[in-house]
Amino acid sequence: MKVAFSKGFSLIELLLVIIIVGTSVFLLANLPNALNLVTKSNHISLAREIAAKQIEDKRSLSYANLVSDNSSITDSRFSLLPSGSGTVVVADCDPVANQQFCPNSEHIKIVTVIVNWKDNNKSQTISLNTFIGEGGINQ
Repeated sequence: MKVAFSKGFSLIELLLVIIIVGTSVFLLANLPNALNLVTKSNHISLAREIAAKQIEDKRSLSYANLVSDNSSITDSRFSLLPSGSGTVVVADCDPVANQQFCPNSEHIKIVTVIVNWKDNNKSQTISLNTFIGEGGINQ
């Protein structure tokens, strides 16, 4: 007695192959986007670290040593940010613009740290602010 085997593929086998190939194509198509998002996230984290370090450096100075100016940031980690640069702006608190923080012309300085870089030829910016008062740190 002979047993006959049919040649070809069953419908289930074809569906499994289509699902496997489709999933593989989907994952490979999204891989570049996922890598770009990871890189962008790393750049944002690094920029925040640089800005936070500058804020802490300014907070460690006494109010009398804070000079109102606009200066460039020098940090070796900028080499890890594409076209990375940054500035620190120290300014007296304006009672008109910042009524909540210095309504009575208190002795308060506003420190703003700005870090710039490019991701995929698009400009990115992180900006951190803090207020430092003559009697201590205000947040």
